[in-house]
Amino acid sequence: MDLEATVRALAKRVCELEDQLAIYNLMFSYGPAADSGSAQAAAHLWTADGVYDVGDLAAMTGHSELQKMYEGAAHQALIRKGSIHLTASPVVAIDGDNAVATCYSLVFINEDGAYKIWRMSSNRWEMVREAGRWRIKRRMNRLLNGSEQARALLAGAFK
Repeated sequence: MDLEATVRALAKRVCELEDQLAIYNLMFSYGPAADSGSAQAAAHLWTADGVYDVGDLAAMTGHSELQKMYEGAAHQALIRKGSIHLTASPVVAIDGDNAVATCYSLVFINEDGAYKIWRMSSNRWEMVREAGRWRIKRRMNRLLNGSEQARALLAGAFK
């Protein structure tokens, strides 16, 4: 391989690694935004028409619906108790300006001075690059309660 081809190959690999790191940062910033009460920051992790499909709640679409949920009584009560929204290490597949990440998420809450798992879910995050930044286009999560839907989200990482 000549020097020019080597440099091109290395530049491509660096871009791929930068995309992967940016996607990790996007996903891992969700918990601190949600738990700190930073409703606007949490909502704007999505695209303007992004969808958060929690499964056991009505899907939320767009920044205003998402921000309303984070500012809502249920979420505010959760974070006042002491919550931890934790995204586990994802399996990420990038295809140009689109990416899919598959992972677990856990929500812990503080009850009686101890943290307990409140929710465990399988997740599929569909992301797009907008104006040079990665954003969530659609996030689906399903409770890990033995359901076929929860397993199907996880199996999607291997297709």
